[in-house]
Amino acid sequence: MTPGPRTAPDPAVARAVRRLAVLLLVVLVALGVVLLAPPVALASGSPGDLTSGREITRYDVTADAAVDGTVAVTLELDFDYGDDPGHGPYLTFPTRVSYDDEQDRVFEYRDVRASSPTGAPADVHREDQTSAVVLRIGDEDVDDVSGVQTYRVEMTVDGWINPANAQHSGDELYWNVIGAGWEIPLSDLSVTVTGPAAVQGAACFVGPAGSTTPCTAASTDGRSATFTQDVVPVGDQLTTVTGWPGGTFPGVQPILQAKPDPLLPLRGASLGGAAAALVALLGGGLAVARVRSTGRDRAYLGLTPGLRPADGMTPATGPRDRRAPVAVQFTPPDGARPGEIGTLVDEKADPVDVTATIIDLAVRGWLRIEEVPRSNPRRKAKDWTLVRLRPGTEGLLPFEAWLLSDLFEKGDTVRLSDVKQTFASSLAKVQNMLYDHVTSVGWFRANPRSVRSAWLFVGGLLLVLGGIGFIGGMAVQVVPGLALVGIACFAVGVLVLVLSGAAPARTADGTAVLAQALGFRRYLATAEAHQIRFEEGQDVFSRYLPYAIVFGLADRWSRVFAELAAQGGPVTTPTWYVGAYPPGAAGFWGGGFVGAMDRFASVTTAAISAPTPGTSGGSGFSGGSSGGGVGGGGGGGW
Repeated sequence: MTPGPRTAPDPAVARAVRRLAVLLLVVLVALGVVLLAPPVALASGSPGDLTSGREITRYDVTADAAVDGTVAVTLELDFDYGDDPGHGPYLTFPTRVSYDDEQDRVFEYRDVRASSPTGAPADVHREDQTSAVVLRIGDEDVDDVSGVQTYRVEMTVDGWINPANAQHSGDELYWNVIGAGWEIPLSDLSVTVTGPAAVQGAACFVGPAGSTTPCTAASTDGRSATFTQDVVPVGDQLTTVTGWPGGTFPGVQPILQAKPDPLLPLRGASLGGAAAALVALLGGGLAVARVRSTGRDRAYLGLTPGLRPADGMTPATGPRDRRAPVAVQFTPPDGARPGEIGTLVDEKADPVDVTATIIDLAVRGWLRIEEVPRSNPRRKAKDWTLVRLRPGTEGLLPFEAWLLSDLFEKGDTVRLSDVKQTFASSLAKVQNMLYDHVTSVGWFRANPRSVRSAWLFVGGLLLVLGGIGFIGGMAVQVVPGLALVGIACFAVGVLVLVLSGAAPARTADGTAVLAQALGFRRYLATAEAHQIRFEEGQDVFSRYLPYAIVFGLADRWSRVFAELAAQGGPVTTPTWYVGAYPPGAAGFWGGGFVGAMDRFASVTTAAISAPTPGTSGGSGFSGGSSGGGVGGGGGGGW
């Protein structure tokens, strides 16, 4: 038979076959890679080798808290170098964290020592940084340590214990054992915390910062609390909380220090060079001229200091003469409240102005102040209860109404010690309202706080520009003396910051009220018992006491009336204050009221301006999470 003609293959079918063959080859290669690949940990929660590089395969730490608040820490860890030999592990611990706008909470690490049961080099190289301490374990000359090595680190820490407060009724170690700074994973973790008394509670959290996921296990046994966790991956944190009865660590308080001044190294800058001198001269002259033109108080010309013009009169005004004599005034400025006067006199709404307002509200019948009795009646009161006596706020100034409502937001009684935990943010609101009020009544040309803030902003901006100019001038090195221009700009910025305090200016009305206030302060500072002017039906002592507080004369004013009462004078016993005193005016004044009043004013001022506790001292049982508390830091290998 003669064969028929051959049919050519379809090109589309041929391309499909080739693609299928390539796909099968790719699948076979991928399958071979999976089958031949070494086994790995499939779950981050499973202990064991987590990486071929460095890791910690066992992390055992004990913390023994002594009655004086110091904590003896012993850390034993197995460091697996994997395929990356080195010197040894390193550990970092924070030494200071922010506490409030002016203070840092400080942690002290001392008596640090290290050893290695497996024979690895274990020298301690300590590096104290601004806010942390770095401990490098090992020998600087030996960088080929390998395998799995065991290290033991011991040290004593002070400043970790949180005393009992309104957030937690007992003493507490709220400890961030593993912070966010670790660069290698950890597994098989065990934490044991002991103290001088039986543990009342224990909790732990693991995960990213803010996580409330509990750790693997937490238990207590007498004076000990134990916590375990299988794995802490890189980026996660482990935080434990151990609680004891209040007073377990008597007298222990957080260690507080003033924040470092970041501008201190620049205080000694000097001027030089023609360009720098020109910048300093023009900039400084402009700043001084500005503060003299807009920052000087105004006064009524031709009127006795303290007097205001009668209706219909429009006397000329001019700069206030600070040398003008001030006449003694036997009463405070008419209609002016103590908080207003305190803000007017020093141009600042201070916490003491708010304290005086609280006492003024008590004197006017809006609330009563009661001493909290102590277990030993001979000991002086250290806490007070504020009792609201009248509903509503009708007739009060705006800042008074807001203050009263905020104090008694949760009920008609409040402990002063409770206010300490919650009033810091409220204080700022009252202060802002005081600034707004003294401006709205026409005592200042502009809000004093806003004026100071504007000057501080300009001064800060000049500091930044000066720093940039100095660095740029040093880097360019083309124009001789160019860097000195930056120094001059910086110096002008410093001058602006210094002048910011003199920038607010009073109006002529404000200056008149100021003269009356200063005259009244002179009366309170000089009046003797036999010179007190009594008004029928008026409790003169109570009426003037809030003003004495803003002037810093409360103790003197109280002692004048104690002396008058001892002489049998017509002294009215205040009804707005309740203490442990015998009945009768003489008994009241002789029973320690003077000292109690001075303590109340001091404690109140400190309480209302106290920072609200946060992670630098807050409770781990209420609102605790990973990353909270003291400690933290990180580690790895070097």
